[in-house]
Amino acid sequence: MPSALVSTEIVIGTLLVLVALVLVVTYARRRYIAHGLPLTVCAMRLVGARRWRVGLIRFGENALEWYALGGVSLRPRHRWARQTLLLETPGPLPPGESIPVVPGAQRVPCTSGSVRFELALPHPDYMALRSWQEAAPPGFNVNVA
Repeated sequence: MPSALVSTEIVIGTLLVLVALVLVVTYARRRYIAHGLPLTVCAMRLVGARRWRVGLIRFGENALEWYALGGVSLRPRHRWARQTLLLETPGPLPPGESIPVVPGAQRVPCTSGSVRFELALPHPDYMALRSWQEAAPPGFNVNVA
């Protein structure tokens, strides 16, 4: 019969392995999602929703993709085509709202087709998003030689 010390060592060892596994999976998922493209932490909520959802946005070649921060899914939860994405003027978060994971976040109202949503991201990341959107060639599915 194992002693209490051996049982404690087994429990602590198992917990350490689980923590290491979570860190490795999180790191590998983030690297896979990025695929060498710009990726940043932001919050998103659909118009009418009360809660901000923290996640990662990736500036893809033709679309902005939003991934949930937690979990193991490699598919974007939301995807907005660059040609239909309209970024409105950013502003401060409403009084009483803060997003601890995204310090200094500003609210950016967005529209993509008939879908209205808001992003909350720091000013430098907003500028990167605005530059990404404006860098697209004019027209839909334009092939640049």
